[in-house]
Amino acid sequence: MIFGSEAESHEHSLETLDSLNAHYEFKSSIKNVVDIGCGKEYLDLKYWASLTNDEDDDRPGAPLNISCTGIDKLNIASSSAYPNITATQRDFNKVTNFGLNEKFDVAWCCDVMQYSHSPLNFLNSVNGIMQDNGMLYLRVPSTVNVAHNKFKNYTKAGYYSTFTLTQLIYLLALNGFDCKDVFFRKLPYTDMIEAVTYKVSDPHDPSMSWHQLAELDVFNDNINDIITARDYLTDQGLVTTWIDGTNFDYRWHS
Repeated sequence: MIFGSEAESHEHSLETLDSLNAHYEFKSSIKNVVDIGCGKEYLDLKYWASLTNDEDDDRPGAPLNISCTGIDKLNIASSSAYPNITATQRDFNKVTNFGLNEKFDVAWCCDVMQYSHSPLNFLNSVNGIMQDNGMLYLRVPSTVNVAHNKFKNYTKAGYYSTFTLTQLIYLLALNGFDCKDVFFRKLPYTDMIEAVTYKVSDPHDPSMSWHQLAELDVFNDNINDIITARDYLTDQGLVTTWIDGTNFDYRWHS
């Protein structure tokens, strides 16, 4: 995993989870969540399972009882403290749509897609288990960075893929995820990329070009302008926004 432990990974997730929790109408609209690669302790999923319908800190509300599903290759023990969590051991590289038949409002994928034999197939399966307009949170490693004017790269055992932001945008667009009203974060000199996006269509033909995807109106103006000028997407000139409103300009870092 990108982090040294599940607890460390969850500590990073908390920033995003708390931001989403602040949006009362959003969280109250969620009926079910799936955490793909949830980990043995499924800490992020426990957060979702514990959400309450309070509109502010001064008026704690009743539990939302969101139906939560976790899958991981590890053997996961159920917990009587979280009756709304169903955790299942499953090798997502060996089953279509992760072996799930249900459609979910939220798909949570932290620090897992690098273990997929095919990121394209992984995101295709994510699309297949999501409701239309369902939200996807994705966190993946980016193991090529620039530090002290030198390129640095590494490969951990079990990493079948690592990612650049432009590659991730392409994979998401091919698989029917919004790259128009989308949120991306890649902090300077860090080895991870985060995305919050939404399912807007079924997956497209994986051989589609940047221009063909642009004709489907799946990209924002910034991305479209770069594709028009260069025939492909580069991070030079790319600007993204995170859910807290912070903008990232990638001319100055990888």
